[in-house]
Amino acid sequence: MPAAAASPERLDLYVGARTAEAIGDSDRAATLFAQLVASGASNPELGAEAMTSAIAAGRFDLARTIAADPVLARDLNLDGRLFLLGETLRRARYDEALALLSQDEARVSLDFIAPFVRAWIGMASDKPHERERAILALSGLSRQSPLNAFIDEHLAHLYLLAGDLEAARPLLVNALANAGGREAGLRIGYAEGFAKAGDRSGALALLEGPDPVLTAARERLLAGRPLGLQPTRPADGYAALLTALSVQLNRIRDRTLPVAMAQIARASSPGYTEAAIVGSLLMDMEERPEDAIALVATVPQESLLYPQALDSRIQLLLEAGRIDEAMKLARDERKRRPRSSGVEARIGDVYAKLERWSDAADAYARERALQPDDWTIYFLEAVARDEAGDWEAARSLLHSAMALAPEEPILLNFLGYAQLERGEAMDEAEALIRAASALSPEDPSITDSLGWAHFKRGRLDEAVEVLGRAARLDPDQAEIHEHYGDALWASGRTIEARFAWRAARVSAEEEDRIARLDDKLALGLTEANGAP
Repeated sequence: MPAAAASPERLDLYVGARTAEAIGDSDRAATLFAQLVASGASNPELGAEAMTSAIAAGRFDLARTIAADPVLARDLNLDGRLFLLGETLRRARYDEALALLSQDEARVSLDFIAPFVRAWIGMASDKPHERERAILALSGLSRQSPLNAFIDEHLAHLYLLAGDLEAARPLLVNALANAGGREAGLRIGYAEGFAKAGDRSGALALLEGPDPVLTAARERLLAGRPLGLQPTRPADGYAALLTALSVQLNRIRDRTLPVAMAQIARASSPGYTEAAIVGSLLMDMEERPEDAIALVATVPQESLLYPQALDSRIQLLLEAGRIDEAMKLARDERKRRPRSSGVEARIGDVYAKLERWSDAADAYARERALQPDDWTIYFLEAVARDEAGDWEAARSLLHSAMALAPEEPILLNFLGYAQLERGEAMDEAEALIRAASALSPEDPSITDSLGWAHFKRGRLDEAVEVLGRAARLDPDQAEIHEHYGDALWASGRTIEARFAWRAARVSAEEEDRIARLDDKLALGLTEANGAP
């Protein structure tokens, strides 16, 4: 703790804040850090730490109090400075925002984000030449920029706001091609821009596809209702950028900023619901399940993204063991919108968590009646039927799913591996798995299936090579390491086999697998303890 704050009372607050952080009580940690600052310990290091804690907890009231202290505001960390910038944009104080971007004396630079913010502020001007200059400045940004991936995405939004649909079209095509899991939200935002500019057919074209969120957006658009996902103000553009950046940073395993950026996006534009969904997923990855559940619950029912938020919330509740709450949410939504996509699938998910497989399969069958063209529902029902002991029904469902999605690796692999386990149509099983592997060569589960096919068919050298690769792709999956150990033992590499089985034993959860691995570690591979 900084020396200036080392009185006994302040030390208690500091230790309490640190303890709360350690046990995952982010709200208490933020509160105690704020009390520590309020007690007079207003040195830059502690202020920056308090701000970081408040942002991570979503305590924007505390963050705003800290930001109001001119001594602390001068020396904030990156997340604190991004929060300050978001506050100026939220309150439409654009001169203050531009001044923040130009602060050369600040210890943390905002240069990486400045061109985007300046472009959005320029677009908010009522002067045509300022709007034109804003677009030109962003379009001229070097493609070596750290945020290169988002240039086309934001230029498309800006051109739509300017009413230049032709300039927007190629940019949004590039943006959608690189959107990853954000494609539906982007499509809806762009569609709203086209509709406002008078191109309704162009808007509807963007909303084509089986995604239930797009279907709901299309229905709203046809009914003349707003979609609510187009960024129109600088605060919205800033929130969209930070949310996308949080996803990108998480992909490269940055563990310090993604949640903070999603939280700052929420603070800057409270109506930007995608930030809450992304932030919740990131919190769950950081093992903050209660915070994740609370955050995703903030998405309002009227948002087009509410079904996505509800699915996420139910899955988080299931992972947390709060089964009754998950089922109540699923059933309440069925009462509210009995014919909407996903209402029965959510109930099926809860039954699957309870391992009530027949009930789960029946719920998925009801969902299939609502969505007869969605292969994922056939797949979920097939898995449940298989677990319930009805392989014939499961196989038929898998073939129906494959008729809808003939090049979907997960389907090819599941059917192939299921046949492999049963010794059924082995040539066909191997062909299905090989097709899945060709489509998704870096998928560890599919690679494991291919290696296990080699093993089952007596090709031990190939089995060891492929299963070893699967184990490297996913070091934590018990099934893969057990398979690898069996192949090694059968090849005479008994010492390596025991290492593989020990690795499997560390992450194994199923009682039958644990018992089988213990037996192998004691006796080696026998006819009785081989993996199925």
